Amino acid sequence: MASLNRAIIVGRLLSNPESRATVEGVPLTRFKITVGSFNGQPTGSLDVVAWRRLAEICDQYLKTGRLVLVEGKLQVRSFDDKSGQRKWVTELIASNMQMLDGGAESLPREAKVSAEEEVPEEVEELPEGDLPF
Repeated sequence: MASLNRAIIVGRLLSNPESRATVEGVPLTRFKITVGSFNGQPTGSLDVVAWRRLAEICDQYLKTGRLVLVEGKLQVRSFDDKSGQRKWVTELIASNMQMLDGGAESLPREAKVSAEEEVPEEVEELPEGDLPF
């Protein structure tokens, strides 16, 4: 059976992003955003993880309080903490990010293109007579 795992979340960053690289040298950036609101107050938060070029863009341009739209897939994983207790984490693995509070103007052109290339938004349709097969 087919399944779909796609989430689009709009929220504000609760803290500055934290960046590092994996052992293989792949850039990784983590940050938390607010999720939902009730009477103007945030009701929770969600951990977001960005990889590769998107991670570099998030690290460079995102700051605490910035309003962002993040698109990606939800991932639930578990790990054992230092005391041996099993912990569960739900994360949004980002495939696209947009700054909604005016920060996009400060992005260089190459950063905008790289962030959008992670997941293409539209697929160009060919006319029926131009099919390659």
